[in-house]
Amino acid sequence: MAKWGIWPRTTAETSAKLFRRRSFIPNSARLREGFPMPSPKTIIVVGGTGYAGSAIVREAATRGHAVTSVSRSIPADQVAGVSYVAADALNGTLSIGTADVVVGALSPRGDNAGTLTKAYLRLADQARDAGARLVLVGGFSCLRREAGAPRMIEGESFPPDVPQEVIVEAKENMDVLTHLLADETRLDWLFVSPAMEFSSWMPGEDLGRYRLGGDVALFDVDGRSAISGVDYARAVLDEIESPTRHRAQIGIAY
Repeated sequence: MAKWGIWPRTTAETSAKLFRRRSFIPNSARLREGFPMPSPKTIIVVGGTGYAGSAIVREAATRGHAVTSVSRSIPADQVAGVSYVAADALNGTLSIGTADVVVGALSPRGDNAGTLTKAYLRLADQARDAGARLVLVGGFSCLRREAGAPRMIEGESFPPDVPQEVIVEAKENMDVLTHLLADETRLDWLFVSPAMEFSSWMPGEDLGRYRLGGDVALFDVDGRSAISGVDYARAVLDEIESPTRHRAQIGIAY
């Protein structure tokens, strides 16, 4: 089995040419330049206090959407205009009401290990019944090296220094994606895989740009795969406001 590593420069350059770049236009700039404003949506972010979830919550609120952040406890540090709800996606206490979009940003670590698939299948049922779109924060290892190749988690081994909890999380993300790909209902879902460098301990910078790909991992010309939490959230909100993919996996990186 191959191990995760850096792609050759030529492969990275080829990959970079396959996908177009999208840039977020702030609402203030849209008004100034005469761009149409996206319609405000009601968005629920389950796991809205984690690394990815909190970035998505903040970005959605900045764009004027009605945002509810759901977590097991109410955080002390809150985003203005956001509603915070204490609920558990597993025990039936979470109601999505009339949400337009349900975002899943749960982390299956610690006490949550082994619960991700069950939680997201419950969310999927609720979103389907409500006619809402389901957007899930996925994992990098669910992507492929190239078109037609196995997903990395299926065809490669993890480096020896990767913590076991990260490996468990990756396997749970793959299980979730497998269920989504097999879904034959009317559920409108999107599985958004971040770049390899994406976490609270390597937050990156706010560069105001990103590349959008399919299920093939994106690397830059130096063979690096990275995205900051802020720019990942921008990509997610762009897809919420102006969807380009439905019932699909996408990848986000610089």
